[in-house]
Amino acid sequence: MNANRRNVLKQTLLFLAVLLLPAAGLLAAAQNTRVLTVSKQPRQQMAYGMDFERLWSWKGLNEKQKLAEVAVRDCRVDYVRVAINGAAELKEGTFDAAAYDEILDVMTRCKAARADIKFFASPRPIHEAVDGAPYTCFPLWISVHVLKPHAKTGVMKWRHVGFEPDKAADYLVRYIRFMNSKGFTISYLDLKNEACTRIRPAGAAAMAARIREQLGGETPRLIAPSSFDYIVGGAWVKEAMEGPGVDFFDILSTHNTRPDSGPLDEFVALGAKLGKPVWNTELHGWRGNDEAAVANTAVLFQQIRSGVGALNDWLSLGNEKKDYKMFRTMDDGSLEVMRIYYIFQQLVNTSSGGRYVPTSVPDGLTSSAAFLRGDLMTVWLLNGADRPVPAVKVDLGPRTIADGAVKTVRWGPENGREGTIGEATPITKNALVADVAAQTLLCFEFKVN
Repeated sequence: MNANRRNVLKQTLLFLAVLLLPAAGLLAAAQNTRVLTVSKQPRQQMAYGMDFERLWSWKGLNEKQKLAEVAVRDCRVDYVRVAINGAAELKEGTFDAAAYDEILDVMTRCKAARADIKFFASPRPIHEAVDGAPYTCFPLWISVHVLKPHAKTGVMKWRHVGFEPDKAADYLVRYIRFMNSKGFTISYLDLKNEACTRIRPAGAAAMAARIREQLGGETPRLIAPSSFDYIVGGAWVKEAMEGPGVDFFDILSTHNTRPDSGPLDEFVALGAKLGKPVWNTELHGWRGNDEAAVANTAVLFQQIRSGVGALNDWLSLGNEKKDYKMFRTMDDGSLEVMRIYYIFQQLVNTSSGGRYVPTSVPDGLTSSAAFLRGDLMTVWLLNGADRPVPAVKVDLGPRTIADGAVKTVRWGPENGREGTIGEATPITKNALVADVAAQTLLCFEFKVN
């Protein structure tokens, strides 16, 4: 081969390499694309609440009505959790209505902010009313305790000696009728608040029967066992199944008071077996100051992905030091609204009353979730790590984006509490693609056909 022909061949090969380079790059990108698949079949219906059961930071707040408006008008939660205050009946046969002044103030302001808001009542632990009292959710003439000396040390300690289900039922009925007299309907009622070892299923069943006998069709939806964790709660439910049955309550609930609360999937499976919705009525661990709020959304999604259908945080309002709460009462009496609230608000306002739709979690992402309410769909992508996750493809399967309009809301290190609103262009009629930066939460919001 002469020199001229060799030069022509080299130039031709170089030209072809340059020509094919973009195609090779696209092929490599396509091969590296992570796919998030949205299931065809929706699962549990979703509801959400705010928790004002403890009011430690209410008194010093100057912007009480603003809090109510942000909490239930701007964020369309289903219910507000409030306390049944044992301080009103510390002695049997007495009733101190003043014990409900702050609670009624909260309820009045929430109802003024939104007339259709529901209320979920839960017995407040009695040690909040009596210093040094044992941990139980009823006055001590209902959940009966006595002080006895320890056998070895002689130190006086509280001992649980019995539970009075009829007195407990009458106590709760008086509360409901008192609230009715003040213009409030209680939609959901905790039969107890934790205390699973003191209030067994047989006693709770007798209590529920007496409540229904007195209130009839006005009985709230009864919730049990609202356990300390999934392990204790699961054992309590199994005891009910072997004893009085489970027809005495409507909603199966738990708390996750400690990080290792046990196997949530097993607890949720009990709900499926019994045909009852599963709620987490004190979602602990879902917290985080403005910097940590994004990554900590994994706790929230883990509950929903496991099958929990309704949830509220534990104590929505804290003081200035508690920068992991949704709301803070600052030292000057002003209200501070945190980033975790705005994430919750977006979730609530787009999915409350709708259903969770299962999603896969592609490599690199921390978690994901999708929701469908009517024709409104949201898909959430969470990257709680310090490395970006490029080219995540969201595959909607048979669903198609209605008009090509896709809203995005993004929270990351570069933006503020409210997040950043933007737009995305679908790559096909049923697919989106996104680069998810480090420590970023991204929500796609759109309508489907």
